[in-house]
Amino acid sequence: MYIEYRVVKDNANRKVSQILKTQLKFSRGEIRRIKRCAGLMVNDQTVRLNTLVKEGDLIRVNFQDEEQPVIPQDIPLDILFEDEHILVVNKPCNMLVHPLSHHVLNTLANGVIYHWQLQGHNSKFRAVSRLDKDTSGAILIAKSSYICHQLAEQMQNGICRRKYLAVVHGPITANSGIIDLPIGRPYEDSLIFGVTPRGKEAITHFTVMQRFASGSLVKLRLETGRTHQIRVHMKHIGHPLMGDDLYGGSLDLIQRQALHSWRLQFNHPVTKEIMQLEAPLPDDMTSLINDLKKR
Repeated sequence: MYIEYRVVKDNANRKVSQILKTQLKFSRGEIRRIKRCAGLMVNDQTVRLNTLVKEGDLIRVNFQDEEQPVIPQDIPLDILFEDEHILVVNKPCNMLVHPLSHHVLNTLANGVIYHWQLQGHNSKFRAVSRLDKDTSGAILIAKSSYICHQLAEQMQNGICRRKYLAVVHGPITANSGIIDLPIGRPYEDSLIFGVTPRGKEAITHFTVMQRFASGSLVKLRLETGRTHQIRVHMKHIGHPLMGDDLYGGSLDLIQRQALHSWRLQFNHPVTKEIMQLEAPLPDDMTSLINDLKKR
């Protein structure tokens, strides 16, 4: 795996390390790692970080494979997109993203590492976006620390947009709105989160897609990425997610929180192409919506 950059006139007579930092946005730690691994070339010749470049030179950074502690496991993956830099998977519900000390198998990471090893790729598992165990849908995964850093910056700056679909209790009166309320633990060692003045900024945009006699199908967009943000915000405005018994939802019609990561939009960190990927609604949420229509 590698990244290439063709030197333009404005960057002539600069050190390679300066190009890596200002044009390719490598962090200091990543530049030190490149130096250790001798993975830096200009016009197919190995060079040092202080080498001066001229207009037209081709800088190439080769990424070394990294050992990863996740156990490979043959788990079918619903891949929405993949190239040499990123992977987007439609995660099913009831699946952890990362292994835990007491749950080392049957996670998304296990399946991704197995999939990569079949390709001869041996990188660490780096999920850029996060999903709860019972939340289904699109999740963005980087194949190197450099790509992960670029995508994390997009997430922080609002360039990477995440849209969700949720089914909540009760018909929401407003067609759309913004919930701008801080989220944190209501008390030390609390297992749940809530709206609290001591919390961190959290902003959720919602639009009602359909109303039913006892619920609503809602589209949501996150500006921030707090733990359980959608679940906490919807509970706070009186419309907890169906199936979310941790935050006041009922398990009568669905056995997990009715929340799905529906769309991802971001700029490809290498090609700069605007990527828009969509994960279809899973069967359990489709059945839930059909059931609500009949009531």
